[in-house]
Amino acid sequence: MALYKPNMATLEMMLFCFTVSLLFSFTKGDGEPSVYQVLQSYNLPPGLLPNGASGYTLDPKSGRYSVNLSSICEVNVANYEFQYSPSITGVISQNNLREMGGVKVKAALLWVGIMNINRNQDQLKLTIDGIGDKEFPVNVFSLSPNCKQL
Repeated sequence: MALYKPNMATLEMMLFCFTVSLLFSFTKGDGEPSVYQVLQSYNLPPGLLPNGASGYTLDPKSGRYSVNLSSICEVNVANYEFQYSPSITGVISQNNLREMGGVKVKAALLWVGIMNINRNQDQLKLTIDGIGDKEFPVNVFSLSPNCKQL
């Protein structure tokens, strides 16, 4: 029995098909970019949002956005607990999310709102309401975490 040895053209076509399928898996059904792709287009990592965002709106002129999740959820990133409301809002611009609503981080025993996220090269600075700033390497948020539904 002879084994099939694919030629270079076949391998290139397989790689192309795989790449295209990955691209389509990250778009909304109507051909618009996913919310994770929108984050990346503003030079922000997709892991700032958990898996499972079910839709979003974005006003390209003002940068105002709204992201929908199916329910409240919690994730653990870099040993910090984050909580996401079913509706996340704010204003997006290059390297920046501001006027954020619906995202909190656990500080001691309290949930405290995150007001702003700013990217400076390979660092993300989170401005936490009433506490100050906390910096993380961007790569900590390279993958979207899975939600623990509440």
